[in-house]
Amino acid sequence: MQYVTQVLLALVIMLILRKFYRQYKNDFYLLWSWSWLALAINIFGSCVSLANAFLLPLDHPFRILMSIITVAASFLQILWLYSGTLEISRNQRMNRKLVKLISYAIVPITIVLVLISFDNSDAGASRIFFRVGIKSLLAGVIFITCAIMLFRMTQTGIGIRFIIFSFLSYGLLQFNYFLEVLLELYLIDYPLEVPYYAGAIDIFLLALMGLGMIISVLEVEQHNLKKANSELDTFLYRSSHDLRAPLTTISGIVSVIRATDDPEKKEEFFNAIQDRLLQADNVIRDIITLRKGQKMDLSIIEINLVGEIEKEYQCLVDPNKKYPKLTLESHGEDLIYTDSARLHTILTNILGNAIKYHDMNSKNPEIRVRIESADKGKNIIISDNGPGIDQKHLPKIFEMFYRANKASNGTGLGLYLVKDALEHMGGSIGVSSEKGKGTTFEIYLKDMEQTIRKDI
Repeated sequence: MQYVTQVLLALVIMLILRKFYRQYKNDFYLLWSWSWLALAINIFGSCVSLANAFLLPLDHPFRILMSIITVAASFLQILWLYSGTLEISRNQRMNRKLVKLISYAIVPITIVLVLISFDNSDAGASRIFFRVGIKSLLAGVIFITCAIMLFRMTQTGIGIRFIIFSFLSYGLLQFNYFLEVLLELYLIDYPLEVPYYAGAIDIFLLALMGLGMIISVLEVEQHNLKKANSELDTFLYRSSHDLRAPLTTISGIVSVIRATDDPEKKEEFFNAIQDRLLQADNVIRDIITLRKGQKMDLSIIEINLVGEIEKEYQCLVDPNKKYPKLTLESHGEDLIYTDSARLHTILTNILGNAIKYHDMNSKNPEIRVRIESADKGKNIIISDNGPGIDQKHLPKIFEMFYRANKASNGTGLGLYLVKDALEHMGGSIGVSSEKGKGTTFEIYLKDMEQTIRKDI
């Protein structure tokens, strides 16, 4: 009954986390759901192995196969749990190639552990140590490590606290199992006898762990909803202000025009009106781009990044004027499957800012772009040797309507649009800058070829 309860509990939590992943598209939900599926397989395999312990000989292929599946599932559970916890606690994506490599390595390692003394009826303690003891030791280390990672998070709700407590307790329980098996191997009496209700403790900790994960997901999405509402309030206030300001100025200029007969003054005022209308048009255009970007489905095509960057640069510069030189360097394959409209938004704003704020009187004004291969995508590093950004502004430059340069006539939405576009594409962006020496943006662009295949 205990095993059935644990399997059903693990499967229910797995399905709930899969539902969250399909809705919110956060990778750690998927990784955690895989860990619960692996746990269900592990427990089910253990149940089958125990049922056949007195029916089949030690070297029977079915018993060996079930042992391999059970031990491999336990290792995979630990791997996926650690990967998901790393992503939620540090907002750091574990290298998928490394995860795959470890997953593949688990199979031969498991086979070796299972085959040790598999046909020796006198080596029961040794067999249990390699099949259960090592797994329990690793599980204890990983669960406690995960608890420490979550404890160091700056924002922890009740869900994360539940997970921390259950991870610590479950980790200590696994250490207890390891010590019991280890001492039995050396024929030493274990001083702490496992109580008869240990199975109930396991179920309680697993239930608490699953409940904590579900609550933490709801807390994360509640935080995102509050953030979205805050951004909406800011958006409505600032956009209405940025649209009203030029209209108010134009109204004042029109009153002045009516009071003067000087043609030169009128021409100057008309130019000022045109500038204010252009300012309002920029705000409206960025608002439309933002709204379209948030509602528009992904339109993925194969793009040559070198050609696309060169094309965007040529569209931004006037051939009759002086602009910083573009230096483009590529390492590896230039082709990538990505959303063309959102890539246009990203490149237009980053390159546009590098061009717009460059000091053409400086020595050798230049924009350097380097393309590098990355895990399932490309890194695009865009650097300039312009005036740079003050360190105090860097944490805020991707916020809605934030202007690091108060003298700028921009809308303050450009870099926010870049970040929003990358989030929809599964990418990311970072920035480093030094006042007077230039700015560097590092963009991670995910290759979305697999997304096309799934849609097909």
